[in-house]
Amino acid sequence: MNLKTTTACALGALLCTLPGLSAAKSPVLFADNFDKRKAYDKNWEADTPGDAGVVRYSADGGVGGSGCVEISSDTRSSTTVRHRLTGLTPGALYRFSASVKCENVEQGRGAVLFLRPDGLEQPWNASEFAYGTSDWKRVYMDFVPGVDGTATVCCGLGFPWGTVNGGKALGRAWFDDVEVRKVADAGEGIYTRESRHIVLRFDRDKVTISDEAVDAWLAKLDRIYDAYRDLVGDVPYGGRKITILTTPGIEPGYWALAGNPILWNNHVAVREVIERTESHDDWGFGIMHEIGHVFSAGNIRHYGSWNWNDEIFANFRMSYALEACDGVMSQRNRLYRGAEVRDYYKIFYDETIGAGKAVNNGDALHYTFLRIKDRYGWDVYKKAFRALYEIDDEHLPVLKTAYDKMLYFLSFVSEAAGEDVTVTCYAPGELELIRESLCR
Repeated sequence: MNLKTTTACALGALLCTLPGLSAAKSPVLFADNFDKRKAYDKNWEADTPGDAGVVRYSADGGVGGSGCVEISSDTRSSTTVRHRLTGLTPGALYRFSASVKCENVEQGRGAVLFLRPDGLEQPWNASEFAYGTSDWKRVYMDFVPGVDGTATVCCGLGFPWGTVNGGKALGRAWFDDVEVRKVADAGEGIYTRESRHIVLRFDRDKVTISDEAVDAWLAKLDRIYDAYRDLVGDVPYGGRKITILTTPGIEPGYWALAGNPILWNNHVAVREVIERTESHDDWGFGIMHEIGHVFSAGNIRHYGSWNWNDEIFANFRMSYALEACDGVMSQRNRLYRGAEVRDYYKIFYDETIGAGKAVNNGDALHYTFLRIKDRYGWDVYKKAFRALYEIDDEHLPVLKTAYDKMLYFLSFVSEAAGEDVTVTCYAPGELELIRESLCR
């Protein structure tokens, strides 16, 4: 270590100990203020789909009349500039930030920072979406690199793959003063806590309970993780820890998005959920649900399209875990412990199938699967999941409707049970109601 580095480290340690001063940020790993055209040409590649979008280097359009990159499109597109980073630490957290200015930016994810999905276990991550006409402001996204230590950072007008709002945008955006740094927790306002299976990376202001209370919650999530493994027979992402990360880059209405990291929308009631883990012994339905998603076959075997509705199966895995762990979830202002979760899903059954209504409701189907468990035990599902997870897509039959896919799933459960569960566990007429609801 040279003298300059030693002095910087000593100063950083001193700042951490002085009252009223926060820790220094980590060193910048990559930066470009776009003031030099040669550096821009060396650092960046443009992605311009067809004739829709235009990328232009501007020597004087940036912050304070400096250099910048300008991206425009008269029609909805995803037009970007990108830079590939190497030598990053797998599992570590990094912050990608830039200044952005907009003119008549509309639709999709607007002007946005994001990563190319190559090698990532979370392709949906992004910065805050910038719209309309606005002056320069700073935006950021936190990310975990690929397991090979690489990441390709992108400044874009629009997002390249489909999201609920379509992703793609139009208008004009300028980007300047790009930085990438490894996150120093205190310096970036990030709260970090880690357990056997989970790494929490939250906005610091979202955590008001003690470290000990957070650790107690994490220990419960570890048990949920172990129960999911017991149910399906394996773990996602090669057993690497799952990061849960608060982020500004999710469409309104989305509570969280599964992947690694799990993205938790920092505009929803994050603080309240965390506080309930201590005040009500509430293990957190939403987070258990997202962890349940990452136990899908695709994240374990990298294939597995048999699973026609993972919203059902994420919750169904949770039902097993809650029963196995005597865990607690809250819904509709009630706490459900362990096998009591059955009562929650019966609400939806009684409102639809149980009332003779052909209404497509995954929670009602969930209840019928729990009836099968009541008769045969969880082992029939453990056997079914293990068999299904071993089937690659090439050997799946052509299943045209959701009802066909449900029957395909139940055929594996029947094989494990030794008899046809659609006969033993469904009342006359129920399957016809389900078929009608799923084939509409």
